[in-house]
Amino acid sequence: MADLSLRPQPLLAHWAPGAVVTIIALFYFTDVNGVRLFWRLKSALDTTSVLILLALISFAIGQVFDAFRDGPVEDLLDFVGSRISAGRLWSDILIWFGFVEVRWEFLVTGKPERVEKFEIWFFTHYMLSFNLGMGLLILPLRCWRILGLYQSATPAHLGIVFLVSGALLLYDAMRLRCLIGPLTNDRM
Repeated sequence: MADLSLRPQPLLAHWAPGAVVTIIALFYFTDVNGVRLFWRLKSALDTTSVLILLALISFAIGQVFDAFRDGPVEDLLDFVGSRISAGRLWSDILIWFGFVEVRWEFLVTGKPERVEKFEIWFFTHYMLSFNLGMGLLILPLRCWRILGLYQSATPAHLGIVFLVSGALLLYDAMRLRCLIGPLTNDRM
């Protein structure tokens, strides 16, 4: 079976959300002197160094998003999902929001051709939607401004676009998770 972590689809699902957030932050956030972060970075380094640095930062940010999804979010969704399948919680609404049990061991124990189809058609899209949605929801929070290091030059309507887009992507991820759960059961 191919190593899922080195395939292009999962790598893209990690890198792209980090790239989107990094690029938006560089163009919309300014330092305390009002200089856009992108221009400050570009004036300090040559173009190749900037591109390499942006790629590394983008992947690292994407990994943080994915670690959050893969850790506490998946644990919560799987925990509640396992209780729903046992009939212990109010299930219909929770299932609609992605609280289904997913048997992730399927990625290791499933038939290789099914795992590959699963990865291409569901898992990569799930990771990408969740990670990008989370990134777009974080941008309007202006976390740099909260820390007092940077201020935002982002217009309010653009913040609303980020929030709505992020919410839609997270909703898409939860709906994909509802499809993923049954696909990872023992019959696969």
